Parts: sequence; structure tokens; C-alpha cells
Amino acid sequence: MRYLKSQAPAEIVDAVQQIEDRADACFRALGLLAYQIEIASWALLVGGIRMIEREIMQRGDNTPDHSATLQNVGRFVPTALKWVVKHGASASPLAERRWTPELAALAEEALYLAHDYSHFETSFPMWHRDRNLAELISPTLVQFNAPGAARDRQVSAYQKGLRPKEGSFKALRAQKVKPDKIVTALFDTAIQTARRTGILSFEYGECFTLWRELMPEYEARVDAITRRAEALSLGAYTLGEFNRFYTALLAVCAAHEFLCFVWGKRCEVFPFESAVMVRSPLDWIGILSELSGMVPDLCQKIICDLTFDPFRSLDLHVHPFVPLGSPEAHLAVAPQFPLNSRPDENILRVCSLLRPEIFDTASAQKEAEMLDDLRHRCPLHSINGPVALPSPTPDIDLLISDENSATVLIAELKWIRKTLRPVEMTDRDNDVLKGMEQLKRIREFLSVNPDYLHFRDRLPGRITDYARIEYLLVARDHWLWIEPDDGLAVAEYEAFTTYLSRSGDLSAAIDELLTYDWLPVGGRDFRIQYDRATANGVSLESQVYYAL
Repeated sequence: MRYLKSQAPAEIVDAVQQIEDRADACFRALGLLAYQIEIASWALLVGGIRMIEREIMQRGDNTPDHSATLQNVGRFVPTALKWVVKHGASASPLAERRWTPELAALAEEALYLAHDYSHFETSFPMWHRDRNLAELISPTLVQFNAPGAARDRQVSAYQKGLRPKEGSFKALRAQKVKPDKIVTALFDTAIQTARRTGILSFEYGECFTLWRELMPEYEARVDAITRRAEALSLGAYTLGEFNRFYTALLAVCAAHEFLCFVWGKRCEVFPFESAVMVRSPLDWIGILSELSGMVPDLCQKIICDLTFDPFRSLDLHVHPFVPLGSPEAHLAVAPQFPLNSRPDENILRVCSLLRPEIFDTASAQKEAEMLDDLRHRCPLHSINGPVALPSPTPDIDLLISDENSATVLIAELKWIRKTLRPVEMTDRDNDVLKGMEQLKRIREFLSVNPDYLHFRDRLPGRITDYARIEYLLVARDHWLWIEPDDGLAVAEYEAFTTYLSRSGDLSAAIDELLTYDWLPVGGRDFRIQYDRATANGVSLESQVYYAL
């Protein structure tokens, strides 16, 4: 029988807790812990790259499977890094980085265990917060289920990046950019001047000319995915300054990843010992300062913010600089993770941890930025907002009227930070539910005061003169399913913006939006299966979403 924790019999709660406690001790027998911290940490990064390279060999480097592998590896390598930092052997300045068969096997053992344990890290916190149902199959096996109906599963799939296979909301993968003649020539020169330093290693000189030629491409990529204003303050630097730094980092990462690929093709063996870039902090600062044109002190602050911390870091996409032993000695970067990250989102996550007061100020600007974005992307409609209502009624974030279809749309805008950990899900859901309660209070006020918007020149007529009045919660980056009820519904921001940009008929655009055809469909676009994970002799089964 399946139970929420709050409703489960005491003996079930105890049995599930015993499974969790036993899994938490799974790392103790790892052979990698006998290695010095800096070698074990480096080996885990190399092992992560090795997993990614295997995926590329099997299914290619621009596929949904490749993206999923990058995402998963970026999340479970930190788990193994924490084990070796907290429980590994003492650091040694004499330790030598060599990718031996023994080290490769021990790193792989640790990574596969971290992969399995990541399911425990996801499922048990949701059980403790009454978000998962647990069914005890045996004393060493528990199965977790997320409650909810088909719509909840569609929303969950959407949040995981799954999209319909057909139609205008079909997910499209960016095409790889072919290097121009100058970049190709510079790569050829770098390879021709590179030299072998071992069976699995090579080295090349500093490639400032190549890096500079790559920067315009990566500057365009960063600009294309950045959704916040460049002037946004992140504390000691702005988002625009951070983007300049990250563009330089991406150019260095892209060059290194490609040179490793070419060298591997030439020598018929991938240079795993050289796959991770290892430099002193001063070297990183010097290179990235010169490429970005930013002062070294600013680059140092950004690198510090992006440096992996075993006590709080969760993802190599967010914290790509990994200390090998002491952070003052060497910082390692596996280039695959910065190259496949969302730098604007990630630095805001960092800011929320390190400088919450700065993050709160930045968050307060989100609604204004959403309105500016809507005005730019939806020129067929007059975007009106915010509209002040008498206290304690919340203000209207967005008001749109269409006289031709006699329709009024009143929307609450919520730009909610994506979750990094399952434990954050409840708080994010509460933000959405809070927005829905605010929308209900606005509706109650306008039902009693139908002239209010007209008398303040916000609507041509009384709100009751319109044939259709729609109240919509529009959420960005995180939302949950709320059943439409009496002209009140929830939608995701990108879908909402897409429909409004296509049609000047507001009522028709809302009708299309509320079909929810933009959500992926189970059995057509995705499937859910129970995957089993085992750690220290105990197992769990949890629901995993797969694209079809």
C-alpha cells in the first residue's frame, strides 16, 4: 500500500528510514577514498567526461540523450566530489595526475554509485515533505510515486524540458555552427604545434588568437539565452560584466574540447589525461581577464563565485571551477559543463546563496522585465500594467483588452526561480499558489467595483460590459497544474507569449492557450517507467521520464 509519510503507520516510516540511513552510508567502501583528494577529484571529472564521450560515440553529440547525459553527469559528479573531499585521503603536493586503469575503474565505481544515490537524494526529501507516496516492497526495497493525474504528469514532463514531437511547440535543437576559414586555420595550427606528453595526454600553447576569434560566436550565444537586463547588479559586478567573463570562459572551453576531439581522432585514443583543464587561480584570472577586457580583481570575484564548494554546490553547470585540494593551488574545469549551461540562470542561483539581499532586489525587477519582454514580443496587443488597486488588494500585473472580441485579460505574472534541489519544490509551488490567491482577490475586488478600471482610464468601459473576462496566472520557469475554474486558469509564460504574438484576437489566443496542446502527451511524447537504484544493499524504484 502507498502512503504519504504523514499518513503512514509508524512501522512503515521506520522501515523506510532504515533504508535511507543505510543508503546514506554507501560511500564508505569506495576504493577512490584511498587516493589523495586532488587526484580523486580530478579522476571524477575525467570519469564524467569519459561517460559523456561514450554517449557521443553511441548516439552522437547533438541529441536529447546527449543533453540528458550532460545534465545527469553534471549533477551526480558533485555528489562523488563531496564524498572524496570530506572522506578522502589528505592532499599531497607531490600527487601526480595519471589516468591509470586502476584509477579509471575506481572513479567509474564512485560515479555509478553517485548516479544511483542521486535517486535517493531526490526521492527521500520528497517523501519527508509529503510530496511522494512510498510503498514498502520488502525490507530493502521501497517504491516511490508522485501523486497526481495525467495533467500533473504533463506539467512535470514540461518542467523537465520535454515537448510535443510535432506542431509549433516541437523542441528544436540548435544546429552546430561550422567554423569559418580563419578559425579552422587556427585550430589546424594549434594541433600542428601540439605535442604528445603521454599515451593519454598532449599539450598546446596559449591560443589567444584562436580564443579571440571564437569569442563573437559565444558572445552571440550568451546574448541569445540571457533573459535579464545586463545592468542587473549581482553585487560586485553586473550581469553584463559576468556575461563578458563567461564568453571568454566559453571560448577557452570550446577550443580545448575541440582540440581534445581532434587529437583523439589523430591518435585513435582520447586524451583523457588532458581532457580536464587544470590551471592555477592566477593563470585563470590572467587568461580570462585579458580575453574579456575586465580587470583581474573582477575576474577573481567571479571565479570565486563559480568555484565548487563541497558543502553547498550541487551542479557542475553552476560551479564549474573545481579545486584540486586547496582552492589556492589548482582549479580544474571540465569544459563540457560550461559549454552546456545557462550562465544567466546559474549566476543568479549563486547570488541567491551568497548575496540574498542582492538577489531579492534583482527578483523585484522581474515583473517589470516580463512586461517589457511582452511589449517587445506581442506588438499586436496593448500591454497595460501594472495597475494599482486599493490596499490590501494586490495590484494587477498585466491588463489587456480587445474591443473587437469584447475580451479582457487580467494576469498575475510570476517569474519563479527554477529548483535545483527537490526540497525547493514545495516553496516554489507555494509561490504559484500565492499568485493564484492574489488573482482571486483581484477578481473579488473587480466584481464589487466593476467601474474601477474604467474610471481610471484603464478600460474603455465597465469590466462587466465585456463578454469575456479571463483571469490568468502566467508563471515563468516553474508552475504546477491548477484546474481551470470559472474564468481562472494557469499557463506557462512562453506558451502564453507565443499565442499572444500570433493573433490580435485576444479571445481566440486565450482559447488556443487553454487547450494546453502545447504540453507533451504521455504515450506520444514521453513515457514514464520505474527505474531501480541500489546503494549499500538497499534499493528504491522511482518514476523516470523518457522522451519518445
